[in-house]
Amino acid sequence: MIPQEIYPLPLEIEHLHPKAAGGTDEEENLWLACRVCNNFKHSKVEVTIPNTNKKVKIFNPRLQVWREHFDFNNERTKIIGVTDCGRATVRALKLNNELAVSVRKRWVGIGWYPPMDY
Repeated sequence: MIPQEIYPLPLEIEHLHPKAAGGTDEEENLWLACRVCNNFKHSKVEVTIPNTNKKVKIFNPRLQVWREHFDFNNERTKIIGVTDCGRATVRALKLNNELAVSVRKRWVGIGWYPPMDY
């Protein structure tokens, strides 16, 4: 979760349950996301976890608490899924892609990340 204040591009409206999968434009189905995450998510609502073939729903920030599903590595640059939902979301949204980790490293270095409300 990135605050708009430190993200260089406008966050965009994401459909938590994609319209392509029957989602609506109602407020409870909308959330702000960075373009990269939104593009990786596309129309996914669940992901198959490797080795188990278990299908797990992607994290829903309107219904779930971030800290219950995610943590950071010691450097605070990588997001670690601590539940099946968290791991599925990290994988589906590619939250630790090379660019994201590089940017977080710089944000951590100047005290902008992780967000204060984490």
